[in-house]
Amino acid sequence: MKTIINRFDFYRFERLVSKLAKTSELPATVSFVPSSDGLLFTAFCNGAVLTLNTPLVDGNIAPFTLPWSAVKEFGAKKNHYVDLEVKGKDVAISWTENGIPRTKIVPSLGLTEKRLPSKPTKTASYSFQLFDAMVDAAKCAETENKRFALASICFRGANSQIISTDGRQAFIQDGFDFPFDNDVLCPVSKIFASKELREIGETVKVGTDGDYVYFNVGNVNFLLQKVDGRFPLMDQFTKDIDGYTWLNIDPTDAIFVSERLNILPGKDKFNSPVYIGLNDGVVIRGHDTAIQSATEIRLVKSHYDGASVKMSLNRDYLKNALDFGINRIGFNPTDTTPLIGYGDNKLFVIMPLEGTEPEVENGKLTVLLSNAKASVPSKIERPVKTAKPIPVTQACRSTRSRSKVVDKSKGKVAVLDDAVKLRTNLRETLGSVNDLIRSIKSQRRQDKLLRDTVNSLRKLQNV
Repeated sequence: MKTIINRFDFYRFERLVSKLAKTSELPATVSFVPSSDGLLFTAFCNGAVLTLNTPLVDGNIAPFTLPWSAVKEFGAKKNHYVDLEVKGKDVAISWTENGIPRTKIVPSLGLTEKRLPSKPTKTASYSFQLFDAMVDAAKCAETENKRFALASICFRGANSQIISTDGRQAFIQDGFDFPFDNDVLCPVSKIFASKELREIGETVKVGTDGDYVYFNVGNVNFLLQKVDGRFPLMDQFTKDIDGYTWLNIDPTDAIFVSERLNILPGKDKFNSPVYIGLNDGVVIRGHDTAIQSATEIRLVKSHYDGASVKMSLNRDYLKNALDFGINRIGFNPTDTTPLIGYGDNKLFVIMPLEGTEPEVENGKLTVLLSNAKASVPSKIERPVKTAKPIPVTQACRSTRSRSKVVDKSKGKVAVLDDAVKLRTNLRETLGSVNDLIRSIKSQRRQDKLLRDTVNSLRKLQNV
């Protein structure tokens, strides 16, 4: 018996399984079993299962298996087709390549004795906002597996929340009415960011039964084995926040800062610190301690309410908060307690860093304004890349006296101002050169016209 299968189904299935499991946990074989709706592809990975049900283009076929390498080999991004025929313990795969018929015999290694976990009797449906939240939560989960439960994502059924934490940052998003009341710990997986799933359907179904968390999108089902352990409570962070200073971040400021955090000085230092200052404005500084210089981003459209604050944070955690849409962050002005951030149905917690901010030598502070129309420079210490010059009165202030403008006559003009002047001079010089070239070309045309006129007169004299 034989049938025709779309090679794109092989490709989609291979991509989904590769994102579901780690490379070391990919299946040795894939089973193919006829079902009432077509042909069921099934892959058993270590702690995970994925199935894809595809309609048969034509014909019937007996159950068979293929090596994982064959599934990868016959996958194609376009809708090309192959004929499959089971011949005893082998599978004959036939196709046409550049008009030439080809056939390959692949051994069928026998169906696995593993059984598919039963589907949950109760599921709930969501938009892909659920997977978006899980992608964000994965960025805050423990990555070194020191605390196994923290390497997972918690579905807190009682509070309708998705939660993750590594002990230094915590992500919480509300609004998911799960079909269970207890905590369910789901492993982190790349499949939640898969574009293939978003191409298949618009609805995500979630449920749990036995040892697995069940997900369904269109004709794809996948199950992840639950993680054993207890997940910490998170409501303690929202207590005793009276007297906090609240930073309100403008969305355009958030984008400007997020794009530049990783190129602020000090990225390679331990904990990648940046320093937030809330005092007569909102600033974020990165320091190059080797040369005692700093670069400061001033958030022009953002503001704060409450007492002044100066605090150090890991820039990766701050970037996560900005990228997650956290637009309101609370600081305890009297103690280094965790920061509390709020966004659209989201709560984000950051543990601050210990230590004081390094000193900066006079004239070694570079200032960027968040309303400057500039592309992201490849290296922020080279401000000549900035498209819009920063006024010298704002770019040449020392960290010890913010309001005192540095005297240019004393040789303390900012590098940025010098670069802008050089660029202006070069442009003026280029304009003068262009004018000179045009003048020379015009003179040449006049000389040629004069020569032609003289030659014509000479010819007339000889007539």
